[in-house]
Amino acid sequence: MKYFKYIVAALIMISVACEEDDTIAAVALSNLVVDPEVSSEIPGQVIFNTSASGAKLFKYDFGDGTTGESLTGYTVKTYTEPGQNDYTVTITVTGNDGTTLTETVQVSVDIPVMNSTLVTTLTNGSSKTWFIAAAQPGHLGLGPAREGIDGDWWYPKWYSAQAFEKCGEAISDCFCDDELTFTVDTSGEVTYVLDNKGQTFFNVGHKAVVGGAETEDACYDFDTSGSKIVTISDVSGNVPDGETTGMQMEFSDGGFMSYYVGSSSYEILALTEDLLYVRTYDTENPDLAWYLRFTADVATDGGEESLETIYTNLVWADEFDVDGAPNPANWTYDLGAGGWGNGEAQTYTDDPENVVVADGVLKIMAKAADAGTVTGATHYYDDVTLVATGGATSSLEDFEGAAPTFTTFGGVSTAVIDNPDPSGDNVSTKVAESVKPVGAETWGGSYFDTSAPLDLSTYTNISVKTWSPMVGDTIKLKIENKANANEFYEVDLLSTVANEWETLTFDVSGAPNFTYDRVVLFFDFGESPVGNAAYTSARIKSENLYEFTYGRVEVRAKLPSAGGTWPALWALGANFDTVGWPTCGEIDIMEHVGNNANETSSALHYPGNFGGTAVTAATEVATATSEFHNYTVEWTPDYIKFVVDDELVHLSFVNTTDTPFNSDFFFIMNIAMGGTLGGAIDPAFTQDTMEIDYIRVYQ
Repeated sequence: MKYFKYIVAALIMISVACEEDDTIAAVALSNLVVDPEVSSEIPGQVIFNTSASGAKLFKYDFGDGTTGESLTGYTVKTYTEPGQNDYTVTITVTGNDGTTLTETVQVSVDIPVMNSTLVTTLTNGSSKTWFIAAAQPGHLGLGPAREGIDGDWWYPKWYSAQAFEKCGEAISDCFCDDELTFTVDTSGEVTYVLDNKGQTFFNVGHKAVVGGAETEDACYDFDTSGSKIVTISDVSGNVPDGETTGMQMEFSDGGFMSYYVGSSSYEILALTEDLLYVRTYDTENPDLAWYLRFTADVATDGGEESLETIYTNLVWADEFDVDGAPNPANWTYDLGAGGWGNGEAQTYTDDPENVVVADGVLKIMAKAADAGTVTGATHYYDDVTLVATGGATSSLEDFEGAAPTFTTFGGVSTAVIDNPDPSGDNVSTKVAESVKPVGAETWGGSYFDTSAPLDLSTYTNISVKTWSPMVGDTIKLKIENKANANEFYEVDLLSTVANEWETLTFDVSGAPNFTYDRVVLFFDFGESPVGNAAYTSARIKSENLYEFTYGRVEVRAKLPSAGGTWPALWALGANFDTVGWPTCGEIDIMEHVGNNANETSSALHYPGNFGGTAVTAATEVATATSEFHNYTVEWTPDYIKFVVDDELVHLSFVNTTDTPFNSDFFFIMNIAMGGTLGGAIDPAFTQDTMEIDYIRVYQ
């Protein structure tokens, strides 16, 4: 009987439910009302109270890529994107009769940035100290401010410091001692302390703050003690997408980050566990944007830690113990002139005069050409003229009267001479001759000062008649404030004819509002000496012969010492021929320049960090040119570490799946001459050698 009672009761309940469903189904879907309520207590939380007559199901598209459902119309959504964000929320209601109604509402959510992962990275969740990234190019940079600049303001266009350039000099040795500590407390408040060790590196335009007397940037005693409050805000609406993280730091009480330009506001351009890259604007000159790179690593040029390798199995080696040409099973050659776009002066050969195995070592030898077979590059220019948009002109210098006073640099010589080719585009009597001899510096050139500042409000171009020995020579015109070398503007053009005059017009309409009273001209940037090759050398590679992914590489080598030599032991992504550089990636195990003989460096080049912005580090090796040393890279899926004689160099790179350092690479060993890193070549150079005892790969 008990079971019978339960069955009867169930049947009655089903009957009643069916009757209720029939009653609900009779109500048409209508009167959709959406009432979102943004919580004032829980950041990012929005409560949706949605109602409609005859409703059966409420579906939400929250506008941030997520969705939700509710049977009652009540639901809670918590947004997570920090900052002020507006979301378009779409609510679709399905009725018991099968019909639907849709409503769209706008929800504005303000999540304090203090709750974001940015703060965690900046502070390591509690406290974190940052240091000037002295070993990295661009630890200090200068570019145009965004106001009035079309698409060309968001990087340090005018100046980017080379590795260690602003450290160790008498005038700026205080700069790289700074320690910048960010701390977050349990309430989310971020504070900041700058320990400047007593002195701050001041921009010359702000020296009045400390009563400074120097005529250029200098270190001055300055009190930076005390904790500053850091306010982090979302400024993404003020800049184009992708040019910053969209976040800005504001320091209380005049706080600043190492280099004093009067500003307490810094845009965060990039932030990772080991990189803090910021931009600020000069308060004395709003046309100037200053860039600073910081690292979380305290060392600047080496460390005491030893490498604990995970690779111990020798899988490939060349011991160079058979005299003659390098083993063709291991090595082939790059041949030709100029390197890979670095303005180098050598031509690579496979001649035994340049590369040979002898006495148990591989010898790569750079040699100067025989005397008399090489001449320098000679250029001529004339009629330096201001040109207005409507065609009006104003001559700056035509060299027909008293010759201007030329100041030359980098080995270049400049003088006024009789026109060697009074034909075509220039039949004038006098012209300027600029000679860049073999061995001159890459950026060698000359300048003259004008009698009055250039009127760039009237004139937007500068035309120059030029004569070049080759088509495609680069010609750089730079205008400068002779009282402040940091105030300048420059434009590059290419020659379009060879051995004849042409008129090139340089657009200076984008020049910042500085005083310009100096004209600087660079020709060809050190490329294309005429005649036979100025220097010969060798570059051997294991491409298509030995390529590998991950391992410990050891190369034991003794380096050349002559000024202008640029030896390198490195590896390049094996997909170079299909994806190009820097997409393929580059691992520089060791680079060295004879002009800085007691230091070696290592670098990684990849998209976003290549050329002048590569990830680099250097260390002192006092006997690099007189003794053999071990140069090592440990390359794993998780990190890349560089080692010299078993000591870690200041560079331990976190490898991820997003870098190109997860596929095959091949070896390259070479000596370049001059170029962007090698610098000025000793005019007395005849020959120098890099010796390699062995190269070994462990996995």
